[in-house]
Amino acid sequence: MKHIFSFKVYAAAFHVKQMIRFYKYCEKLGQDVYIYGKNQVKQVHKMSDWLTLLIDNLSKGDECLVVVEGSRAGQLRKSFSFA
Repeated sequence: MKHIFSFKVYAAAFHVKQMIRFYKYCEKLGQDVYIYGKNQVKQVHKMSDWLTLLIDNLSKGDECLVVVEGSRAGQLRKSFSFA
């Protein structure tokens, strides 16, 4: 069964190192990652796309939404705090 969770990334609180760690963990667990910003949804397939899409969306607005889908999405949510 697939699970979904999402969180907002704010430009003022953006930390590259934390986002790299998060995406590596998503890759390790085999989860699908999407970024929603400026009325567009993009699926992320590799680390360089992840950082490019985040920076591009945050440079055009104050926030974007990250959506994680997969059977272990709940584990990711518990492992990372984005507060």
